[in-house]
Amino acid sequence: MDVKQVIKVIDDLVFAKEGRWLEKAEKIVIEAAWLDLDYKEIAENVPCNFDFLQRRVAPKLWVLLTGILGNGEKVTKKRLRRILEEQMLDLRSAISDEASTGLAVIGGHLPDVSKFYGRTPEMAMLKELVTQERCVALIGQPGIGKSALIAKLIEVMRVASIEFDSFIWKSVSYSPLLPELLADLLKLLADLENQKLDLPESTQDRALMFFKQLELRRYLVVLDSTEALLQGDRNTDSSPYGDKYADYEGFFRSIIEKQHQSCVVLTSREPFIDINRLEHKGQPARSMKVEGLVGKEALLILKNKGLSDEDEWGDLVEIYRGNPLSLEMVSQRIKNFFGGSVKEFLKYKTTLITDIFQDNLDRMFKGNGRLTDLEKEILTYLSEKLTILPVDSISFNQLLNYLRQKPNEYLITTTEIIEALESLDERSLIERKVSAEKEIFLTLQPQVRKYISIYTSKGYRYGLKNSKSAA
Repeated sequence: MDVKQVIKVIDDLVFAKEGRWLEKAEKIVIEAAWLDLDYKEIAENVPCNFDFLQRRVAPKLWVLLTGILGNGEKVTKKRLRRILEEQMLDLRSAISDEASTGLAVIGGHLPDVSKFYGRTPEMAMLKELVTQERCVALIGQPGIGKSALIAKLIEVMRVASIEFDSFIWKSVSYSPLLPELLADLLKLLADLENQKLDLPESTQDRALMFFKQLELRRYLVVLDSTEALLQGDRNTDSSPYGDKYADYEGFFRSIIEKQHQSCVVLTSREPFIDINRLEHKGQPARSMKVEGLVGKEALLILKNKGLSDEDEWGDLVEIYRGNPLSLEMVSQRIKNFFGGSVKEFLKYKTTLITDIFQDNLDRMFKGNGRLTDLEKEILTYLSEKLTILPVDSISFNQLLNYLRQKPNEYLITTTEIIEALESLDERSLIERKVSAEKEIFLTLQPQVRKYISIYTSKGYRYGLKNSKSAA
């Protein structure tokens, strides 16, 4: 293995054990040890001085690696290569796709995480959640990195062989009914254990068999793209899943309430109201919102795409709110049509809506009502005001007055307005700001604002049909 591969292996092991990645100086020390270079020699080519590496960084690093790699032997600069090479066969086995059954990922291929940027705090938080909760919902916009985040964590956990016996990855983007999904999951588990599956006929018996498996062994089960199961019309249906998928509500509740040692992770573009309620009641479930990249991690995407005008990169990241996939796709268009010049692109003051972002907004605005009429009315009002007025945000009081001054037949309660704003915020469709005077202001990110502007220009309007008196 070359030194880069060595550093990656150790980096993953350190994260799995400590919940953090190696610092740059620690990687330099490992490189010196692996290549048998003197600290003074390697310090000549890096932004760290000799004394800092030898006296501050190295001693703490060797203590850390002794606990991870030592097996009773103290790890030092002279011993690192030998100790690591002695364990390399086992480490390679853990990393490779031919890992032992206990470290297998079954059901589907993990997303490619070879281009994974930052996310150290999120990784540490997610690791803690999946080891403590029975259900974790990862919520965020398309392209924000939900699937990549849990896939990277699984990759790290497989290397260290800790916490879980096996990992199951199952995409539900094709909207399977619950009996169908349970049949697939039970077959995967039976194949894993080399057992013959006697599949029950009823959904209830299949669910009980699945829960029994979660109890017997410790699995991390990832159900990817679970927004496809939220089929209810939020204007009319009492269940977010709709009639056809209503039994998922009881299934997820049982995952949270039944005693077992596994964890089920849901990735979704939309929040799960029922899971949020159980979380607020103190049940072992958590929702975690994945936000965009910030700082050097976001800028690294643009650097790797070969864009020019580095002093303008921050503006591009701000426009697309650090969404990794949006930045990747927009960067490619800038290369294709603007010669890679961010400055030239920004001169046109336009916002490109990426395909995956457009598809998601189409799903919310059209079809079976993934946004309520009130939520659409709020978004339309904000978009129009932000276009007409020379401001970058609208106050909550201004929005409240607008909605409550509509004709009597359209009156809605203040509570309903607040709930609608919370829903839009959870879906990353609005952004909130707090002024120095503690007043709340609302705005839209550029891609959302442009989509609504185009959508409403085609004649779509939303009537509020609530006859409740304002309260």
